[in-house]
Amino acid sequence: MSAHTPQVAVQSNANAVLVSSAYFGGGAAALGGTFAAFYATVKGRNTVLWTGAAGVQCFMLGSTFWFSRTLLRNNASEANPLSRREELLHSFLAGSFAGMAGGALRGRSNVIPGAVVVGIMGLGGQASYTAFERMAEKPAESRPLLDRLSSSKWWPLKSISDADYETELTEKVIGLEAEMAMIDERIVTLKQAHLKSSETT
Repeated sequence: MSAHTPQVAVQSNANAVLVSSAYFGGGAAALGGTFAAFYATVKGRNTVLWTGAAGVQCFMLGSTFWFSRTLLRNNASEANPLSRREELLHSFLAGSFAGMAGGALRGRSNVIPGAVVVGIMGLGGQASYTAFERMAEKPAESRPLLDRLSSSKWWPLKSISDADYETELTEKVIGLEAEMAMIDERIVTLKQAHLKSSETT
């Protein structure tokens, strides 16, 4: 192995970090520019100016955030895998760095507010992503959807087993037989009463 191999690997890793940061910043710029264009159109402002300014700022925030977060994660995860708490901390710090950089473009008075606001946004985004990861890690239920719905107390329809269904049908048949017996007795009573009335007349 040559002596230049580690340097090449570090350079390749740095290029990968820069490229991924640029991609993330571009996505943030597209999203921010779209929102700015819609806002400018509604408010009757200069759409091109608002879109360009928002795109530049969002690219700055997004690329700085992703670059800082990637560096923090790479340095911390060399020994052990990152915990969820460490992921939250790194996203908050990366958001704070990005907010400081974005605030510096607008003046010194915006550095601290930008660090706080964007740091909280990074923390919230990471918390949401972590929550989705936990949901994905839960084992999927093997029961069909209708069975899961029927077991819910909010679902008006309930599913029953074959044995319960047979028992319910048996009870209904017994009830019908009892009603039919009562009807037969009533018919017999009415016939006897009719015969008695005919004999008297």
